[in-house]
Amino acid sequence: MPADIRTRAALAVWSVLAFAAIVSVPATSRAADLATDGTTALAPPPSDPHDIEGVWKPGRSAPPPGSGAARSGPPPAGTPVVAGSTLVCAPVERLGGAGGGMSNLWVVGPKEIVMISEEDQDVRKIYLQAHHPRNVIPQPNGNSIGHWEGDTLVVDSIAFSDANGKDKGQHVVERIQKQGDRLVDHATITTKGVTTQRTFNSDWRPDLQVWENVCEEGYSKFQIINGKLDDTNS
Repeated sequence: MPADIRTRAALAVWSVLAFAAIVSVPATSRAADLATDGTTALAPPPSDPHDIEGVWKPGRSAPPPGSGAARSGPPPAGTPVVAGSTLVCAPVERLGGAGGGMSNLWVVGPKEIVMISEEDQDVRKIYLQAHHPRNVIPQPNGNSIGHWEGDTLVVDSIAFSDANGKDKGQHVVERIQKQGDRLVDHATITTKGVTTQRTFNSDWRPDLQVWENVCEEGYSKFQIINGKLDDTNS
């Protein structure tokens, strides 16, 4: 067999083998095949209970224990689901699982944990092994300090500001745990002597990224309806 024919035959064999190797890769290892509706199995989060770094997508918050209130269900079939559009650019306090249904990126450092919300790019900081400042300044997300009790991150927050920048007199204690592929935040909220409890759940979503969401009234260029970008107003 001539050398050039042998060369072309060898290249053809290698091409077939290379193609077979590519298609044999599990679907979950190819970003294009990762489903955003949760139907495709995703790699689990790190086993370290203290490692909560990554993207977590908030779900519906559960009613207070013993309240008898039913958890609200999904909207009726055919109802447009809008996420990502900034309607009112007002500060919102963001507890561990809050975020308007949009994703949160948790970044863990030795001295602080930072939660970056996709909604309005809001940032919440939890200072570890620290104390509240003596003359704390009220902020929309308050002043948060945290420490680990075993596998539970305990966060104490005060000095939440109202629309006028004044302290609302609210005190929040959160107990945040990583339970498998879910981040669970049990929050005890005390406002002027009245205490309520809420539970926030967030799902582990390594296939998602936190996108830029501009916080500006009337800005509608970033709007996602039913998982698709709507740029009709751009």
